[in-house]
Amino acid sequence: MSRLAKRPRANHQQTAAALRQQPGVWLVVGDYRNSISADNLARRIRCGYPIGNPDDSTPYLPVGAYESRTELVEDGTRVSARYIETRKDVRS
Repeated sequence: MSRLAKRPRANHQQTAAALRQQPGVWLVVGDYRNSISADNLARRIRCGYPIGNPDDSTPYLPVGAYESRTELVEDGTRVSARYIETRKDVRS
């Protein structure tokens, strides 16, 4: 039985920076074989939860500044995200 080829690891610092450079544009974060892993990552991006080691922080801050979605692809589930421009001081 052959093993599945390793996939490149997502560089979340680089991805978050690229998203902030292009507000409103959906970019691929990564493809995952397991849909549960993909759904978990998408939730962590939206909520600003740590990714990987719980002691680590997340580049997807401030909370609520990113949207994420998942979609089925040929070899698993793809996670995409986009940065939403936020304004801290909104006046009427």
